[in-house]
Amino acid sequence: MNKPNAAFVIVCWNNNDLLEECLDSIKNQTFKNHKTIIVDNGSTDDSVITIKKIMPEAIVIESKKNLGFAKGNNVGINEALKDQEVGFIALLNTDARLDNDWLEKLIIFTENKPKAACLQSTTLDYYDQSIIDSTHIYIAQNGQATQGSWRDDYESEMGPMKVFGVNAAACLITRAFIDEQPYKKEFFDETMFMYLEDVDIAVRATVMGWDNYLVPGTKAYHMGSASSGKNPGFSLYLTFRNNTGLIFKNLPFITICKLTPRIFLSDIETFRHLRRLGKNKTSWIIPKGRIAGIFRSPLFLLKRNKIRKVSNIDRDYLWHLMRKGY
Repeated sequence: MNKPNAAFVIVCWNNNDLLEECLDSIKNQTFKNHKTIIVDNGSTDDSVITIKKIMPEAIVIESKKNLGFAKGNNVGINEALKDQEVGFIALLNTDARLDNDWLEKLIIFTENKPKAACLQSTTLDYYDQSIIDSTHIYIAQNGQATQGSWRDDYESEMGPMKVFGVNAAACLITRAFIDEQPYKKEFFDETMFMYLEDVDIAVRATVMGWDNYLVPGTKAYHMGSASSGKNPGFSLYLTFRNNTGLIFKNLPFITICKLTPRIFLSDIETFRHLRRLGKNKTSWIIPKGRIAGIFRSPLFLLKRNKIRKVSNIDRDYLWHLMRKGY
């Protein structure tokens, strides 16, 4: 049986030095029915020239400005879905690499799983492959977005297993889920710009009753923060701002009430920890981001109404998933 085609979607911003190895890991995939769409977010280096040299068959969409990770991916995803033969979207960061059988293993895993939404393999640290970068992502019971198994020693593979969500650095998303979720052309929430957009997707799939998976037998490798790490203060601000928005947008009201005091205590502890490290200026970014998120909550009200209409999860099970992410 012929499997549906897949489309890799990559968002690039001044990543010329990373592109060759990234694109080679796509070209070397054993599953050949795929195309590549690259959205360049107004790079000022030679990224576009390099892409066209290494992968002339790729579709390159050049933006004159930085659209952010969320909108950049939406542009690529919407372009990919114009092709009715595309059944899977593979998201790949420019600083991530894939085993040659990554796409094939993940697509095969979706067979007989009609409610499969998002999938990832174990993702290892690119520089030290004895260390795990990610096995899954989730909203923890203190309200914080958490990367499962981050910096744990890689001793043996976990899975296959259902997880709260997957890391967008290297993941596969089914067209069936994209078509079913309520936001259509805005799959990633563009009000977030960047940071925690994949967590937002994870919560959305979970509360809708779809399944996210960790798939064993293949791996990805991630450097981490190749673009976003260039401005750590801004990233911290967006993390706390966006965390507030995605919680308000997606979670049941009772769960939000249960989380609120835990979020407050967690923020205080993080604030104090940064001050103990002598990062007094950085510590104030936390309340600044959190307050900004609260004031921005009306932006998510209509989106909250949409997700509540399609929510299909037991609140006790949701709370259980928020313990470890599986």
